[in-house]
Amino acid sequence: MLGLALTLVLAADGGLSPKDEVLALVSQQVAAWNRGDLPAFCSVYADDAVFVSPPRAANPDAGVAASEGVTRGRSEVLARYQKRYPDGKAMGQLSIEPYDVRETKDAVSVSAKWTLRYPDKPASSGNTVIVLVRSKAGWRIVHDASM
Repeated sequence: MLGLALTLVLAADGGLSPKDEVLALVSQQVAAWNRGDLPAFCSVYADDAVFVSPPRAANPDAGVAASEGVTRGRSEVLARYQKRYPDGKAMGQLSIEPYDVRETKDAVSVSAKWTLRYPDKPASSGNTVIVLVRSKAGWRIVHDASM
C-alpha cells in the first residue's frame, strides 16, 4: 500500500516516467472498480475512446442484446459497464497484471491480464490492450481491446 501511495505521489509530482505514470493510473482504475465506482473507473477514457470486445449474438431468453463488439466514446463505455455490471456483486474484485508496457513519443500501451474474482462463483479472466495518450487533462485511454 505504501508503494502505491508513493507511486501516486511521484506521478502527481512529475517524478515518474510516462510508463510509470500510466501504471499508476491503471492502479487507480483498479481501486475505483473495487470500490464499485464505475464513473471514476471510466473517467480515464477519452471522450472519443474506442472500446473493442468480442462480438456477441443475441440471447433474448437471457435478456442479452446482440453486440458488434465496438463501443465509441466515454459515455457509451460507461453505459456499457453499468449495464453489464449493475452492482458490486456483479463487478467482483478486479486485478490487472501488466505483461508488456511500451512507450512511444506520443503514447503508452499496456498489454495485461485482467481477472475478476467473486466470492460465490469462479473467477473470469482475459486479456486487454489499452493505448493512452497524454492530454491537457492527463493520460486518457483512446483504445481499449479487451477479450
